[in-house]
Amino acid sequence: MRLASVTMIKNDGDIVEAFVRHHAMLFDHLVVLDHSSTDNTPTILRALQQEGLPLTVMRDESLSFQQGLRTTELARATFARLGADFVFPLDADELLKVASRPALETALAAIPQGQCGRLRWQNYIVTAADDTAQLNPVARIRHRAQTEPKEEHKVVLPRGSLADPSWQIAYGNHFLTRETAAGVETALTHDIDGAVLAHFPVRSQEQLHQKIILGWLSVRLQNPVDFKPVEAAASADTQFWHWRDLFASTLRNPQFSAADLQRFALALYVHKCRIDDPLPPMSLVEDPLPVPYSLRYTAPATDVALTSLARWTDRLLTRVGDML
Repeated sequence: MRLASVTMIKNDGDIVEAFVRHHAMLFDHLVVLDHSSTDNTPTILRALQQEGLPLTVMRDESLSFQQGLRTTELARATFARLGADFVFPLDADELLKVASRPALETALAAIPQGQCGRLRWQNYIVTAADDTAQLNPVARIRHRAQTEPKEEHKVVLPRGSLADPSWQIAYGNHFLTRETAAGVETALTHDIDGAVLAHFPVRSQEQLHQKIILGWLSVRLQNPVDFKPVEAAASADTQFWHWRDLFASTLRNPQFSAADLQRFALALYVHKCRIDDPLPPMSLVEDPLPVPYSLRYTAPATDVALTSLARWTDRLLTRVGDML
């Protein structure tokens, strides 16, 4: 059985090396599309390639973040070029938890014909007890939510699932969907036994600044009419409301404590509520991921969001100038 992953990333220099080293032990090949990262992500990816890890890296210079479209293209190409039996569309902050590669293959073989696999999230949460001197966020963030009251899943694609060009991976890699005369159809999925995705969405102030500022602006660039600026009344029609909330919070106060980071992660990814809403009680359990590797290229975090924003804006103005 040949397994591969496809990932679209942007400014994930704090976790991309851990992501690659972790999954190189489980997959036959990793395909990464770097969406115009302005931090040290490209440097780390080049070093990992030169080290000989099973990694293909491509670059997307577009200003808007078209994840569903690009990830679908990556998955189709990976099936065709690498002969993959299964493709895992993953984000850089998602690490597969499974006992072993043989156990994973056994679980994948149990997926019924004509269905996709389904992996559920376990959200890992920052705590004040985290060792801030530990560079690897996968080793540093050791606690997860005890339960997932509003569970999320990610899709896993078997060979043939994208043979019909009408099927597309939805934004966030949660579903495989297509437009039909009756409306949007979602492909059937089957739980992959013994495997989950450890999700590390909020890792540090520096990481969150990068994600919020460029993420929300890229979203607005795709549709500046429907996705209103933060000064306007929030509209209920946007699927990116969580980025909008974080962007507005950053403008109010850009300094985030460990308690702030924990609250953001619990609100947005566990309870799926606004960051200022009262949070229901939630226990955290210590359940660290094994880290049988060392980082060689990851550097201590620096607050480079301003630099990244400046570069992104400079490129945007160049594109605008070319249109005049």
